[in-house]
Amino acid sequence: MAPVESLSPPFSLRLFHPPDVSTIARIVSESLHEHYDTSLYFSLSQAWPDGFLVAADAQNRPIGFLLGVTQVPGEARILMFAVDRPHRTRGVGTRLMESFLAQCREKAMRRATLEVRVGNATAIRFYARFRFSVTDLLRGYYSDGEDGYQMARDVG
Repeated sequence: MAPVESLSPPFSLRLFHPPDVSTIARIVSESLHEHYDTSLYFSLSQAWPDGFLVAADAQNRPIGFLLGVTQVPGEARILMFAVDRPHRTRGVGTRLMESFLAQCREKAMRRATLEVRVGNATAIRFYARFRFSVTDLLRGYYSDGEDGYQMARDVG
């Protein structure tokens, strides 16, 4: 992937940089209602650098991100994906997902998976637009006890 890809102004898409971690941790806390040690972002970014995409504003500050991992040969997993609330509905999430799926095709991945809260109807509709479908119910999956859906799609 090229280091910087242009999005509709004033956003750009790039790979994760270590100084992004505090902003991404805030977005995760506010959007996903989860709290992770910041070392997690660094270790996951090293496992598949091209799978950690960041949408940045005109000042290069993260406004959204998609963190993908590869744990099973031929399969990509979206581990975390969020757009900061003030920047939603502006195409940021769409471009992150399109770029991630392009990365998966480039790496010859056959399948992509993700988990989503059962109560997050907006996210479920978003993923369905990208041909993800529910494959499993994950009881008590989230740290607050909420159930999750596993969703998947073929990449090709």
